[in-house]
Amino acid sequence: MFRTWMAACCLAALPLCTPAQTTTPSPFPTRPVRLVVPYAAGGATDFVARLVGERLAKRLGQPVVVDNKPGAAGALGAADVARAPADGSVLLLTITDSQVNNAALFKTLPYDPQKDFAFVTQIVRSPALISANTDLPAKSMDALRRLAARQPASLSYASWGVGGLGHLAGESLNRELKAGMVHVPQKGEGPVVTDLLSKTVSIGLSSVASAKQHVQAGNLVPLAVLGRERSTALPQVPTLRELGFADPLYDTNVWLGVLAPARTPPAVVQRLVAETRAIVAAEDLRSVLVERGFEIMNTTPEQFAAGYKAEFEVITQRIRAFGIEAQ
Repeated sequence: MFRTWMAACCLAALPLCTPAQTTTPSPFPTRPVRLVVPYAAGGATDFVARLVGERLAKRLGQPVVVDNKPGAAGALGAADVARAPADGSVLLLTITDSQVNNAALFKTLPYDPQKDFAFVTQIVRSPALISANTDLPAKSMDALRRLAARQPASLSYASWGVGGLGHLAGESLNRELKAGMVHVPQKGEGPVVTDLLSKTVSIGLSSVASAKQHVQAGNLVPLAVLGRERSTALPQVPTLRELGFADPLYDTNVWLGVLAPARTPPAVVQRLVAETRAIVAAEDLRSVLVERGFEIMNTTPEQFAAGYKAEFEVITQRIRAFGIEAQ
């Protein structure tokens, strides 16, 4: 009789115990973290991912595996993360293009850049530099303006791809100068710099990181940088805004940031924010990134979201205004 009574008491208590057990949050992380880079190995995004990933693994106590998934201008890798389990085990380290430009460059995307991700932090920005080849008789933006007025439709500009920030800024400048420049799209920044060094284009838009060594060697002529502030790597080069160019597009930069799937629990996101921002704040990492020509951002999720919203409106509007057709 006593055993029967005890069994009944235990059964009655089960409904009270079970909810408490199921609502206890699981520890994070409990397995390796996959850090997806939606571009090929060896590029700037991959470089930053491996620097951060190595340090993040030590802080989380789990391996962090960098997974390069290039294709469709970053869309393949971004879509992979959007569909991944929302538990912090899969993260995206990407640049502006996959989360902003692609929204206007593709008729359909396998992810929604504005809804499918949670903001963690923007690690760095990579200022875009406008350079001229050394044979061009224009060593400043004023000289370029005068040259365009004297010889309209005789110049060209290279960018790292159709619809990228380099293309948009180059076309905005082209229209403002009434230069009639021919756009020469390339598949990356490396070929842009090669075009400038071989003098097959008049000017080119690349990152400061890609062009810095050639500027310092005197093989490229820096004309201006995009962004609200000068580049710390090339502090002698003025911003377009300083030179009187007012298009809000010129205030933007390519950023590299970390995002998680949208439904990731807030506690997990906050752990990722705290660990990643601590890594980026460390002097050893900052010095490596600055030496490569990057500018440290290390934003909060709220700063990331606000900047993203403003850039999204400016960039997607320009893509449509310039008649760049979605594919």
